[in-house]
Amino acid sequence: MARNRYPHGVIPLSGHGVSGRYRRLSYRRRAVAALAVLVGAVVVAGCSGGRQPLPQSTADSPPSVPTGTTSASASAGPTYNAIGLDVCTKTDSAQLATLSLTVDRAEAKQPTSGAGDACQFSMHTADGHKATLLVEASTPPSIEEAQRLFRSKAAVTVMSPEGPIMGLGDEAEAFSKQSQPGYKYSEYLMHARSGNLVVKVWLAVGGNEFTPKATLAATCQAIVKATLSAVPRS
Repeated sequence: MARNRYPHGVIPLSGHGVSGRYRRLSYRRRAVAALAVLVGAVVVAGCSGGRQPLPQSTADSPPSVPTGTTSASASAGPTYNAIGLDVCTKTDSAQLATLSLTVDRAEAKQPTSGAGDACQFSMHTADGHKATLLVEASTPPSIEEAQRLFRSKAAVTVMSPEGPIMGLGDEAEAFSKQSQPGYKYSEYLMHARSGNLVVKVWLAVGGNEFTPKATLAATCQAIVKATLSAVPRS
């Protein structure tokens, strides 16, 4: 029996041994293996940071706010809380002395804004005419709401504007009205805002003659100023 020259069973397809087609097949296999390694490296590089990631869109994202800061509108003034203030006891009736008014009854009320405290004083003059004083201290949850509450007064009142008042809170203004429902009836309204606090004072006095506006204005301003100071900060 002839001896097998190829103990592993690999028989060349030509008479040139391993230098013929067998060598070309070996090269082809090595080339395919090298290509597979190259493709794998490209794929791994693409998944592991070979490219810079696309930046995230911030078009629909809220701006970041550093911890411990507040918006400009929220820090535009002090914050007050007038709930449970008890305006009836905080209002000094001595401020009505220049008008010779006597308080008959004080009735606690809810401000028109719904947040805060108010009181209505029923009074009479020296000659027996009726007079009324309403004091309101409103503290909406935000300064923006207090601003809207303050500015809404000019849109709803039937009283005539007396103009802005300087040096009283962040903003202040007054209104007046005179009528004759069988007697001379003088009304004066002053309101002021400081932060989220809005104070309104309405004073109406009946008489044989109209009460001078300057007298009503001085009384209202004194009560507004005192009420602004009486409301605690929250």
